[in-house]
Amino acid sequence: MTAFDLLAGYHSTIGLAVSGGSDSLALLVIGAEWARARGRDVIAATVDHGLRPEALAEAEGVAAICERLGVAHDILTWSHFGRSGGAPGQAEARRARHALLAGWAKSRGAGLIALGHTRDDRIETFLMRARKGSGWHGLAGPLPLAPSPVWPEGRGLQLGRPLLAFGREELRGELRARSLTWIDDPSNEAERYERVRTRQLVARLEPEARERIVRIMRAAVDARANALSGARAALELCRHDGSDTTLPMAVVSGMAADAKLRLVEALVMAAGGAETVPRREALERLSGRLVEAGGLSGGMTLAGAWVRRKGQSIGFSAAPPRRGADDAAPPAWDRAHALLADPVAKVLDT
Repeated sequence: MTAFDLLAGYHSTIGLAVSGGSDSLALLVIGAEWARARGRDVIAATVDHGLRPEALAEAEGVAAICERLGVAHDILTWSHFGRSGGAPGQAEARRARHALLAGWAKSRGAGLIALGHTRDDRIETFLMRARKGSGWHGLAGPLPLAPSPVWPEGRGLQLGRPLLAFGREELRGELRARSLTWIDDPSNEAERYERVRTRQLVARLEPEARERIVRIMRAAVDARANALSGARAALELCRHDGSDTTLPMAVVSGMAADAKLRLVEALVMAAGGAETVPRREALERLSGRLVEAGGLSGGMTLAGAWVRRKGQSIGFSAAPPRRGADDAAPPAWDRAHALLADPVAKVLDT
């Protein structure tokens, strides 16, 4: 309940993404109780990717539970089976899921979609990213509050994760106490997926090892929140017009390195309209060149954004489209604010 309170903010309607698995089913029943207690509205949606013949029946099962709980429910169907005509990859299915949820939330007046990610998901993410050599920014894992990862469909939409402080078995115990059963997706046992192999590893960890990982992640979240706070403060000193934003050099020179990196990332993505975060190496190179004498001579393009010196300031705008390409979309400076929003780390302590 406290986690929902912290994340709900000013939103009168909260969307719940419910697959029917134990985590999302717990999200549904707790979210429904929270809404009744607080006088808020929650709505739910289940995405049917069309990849398994039983998926529609499972979505209809979620709809039946929602009806008993008094929660409006919609089934969202994805009809595109991969760009090559074959089965889609996980990344493509994930993007499709978020795009469908974003369109649904906007049509139903929900500015926040709650997801059922748990403490176990955090630990799995930590191990997967650590294996790939991620820095502390990535090791912080999924944040309690973040913008939708799809663009432009997710413009103005937030994702909330109210269950990050709780383990999967805790939530399953709650469901058993309510005589509710959940769906076990067979893909969760397919060892060809890295997430499944990591989940099996986590299951073998001693409780002390899990707690150590959680403590490391909490410190990383705090560091990330501090960097975002510094970047937000600098963003307030920028000047925006319809096509350009200007960042004073004096502001940049006084910023901590991590905060400056987050600010540059947000301004580049807002100006260029890129959906995915640019590579860290490219961001660090651009961030370093901001304060170098002649470092931006002629400007620099990154992820669809054009960055150049403007007297004693730095300008960010959309890069000219390549020959034959469509005209670039105008910058969306509200996206920079969304990317730098407070992650509401207190949710991790509920």
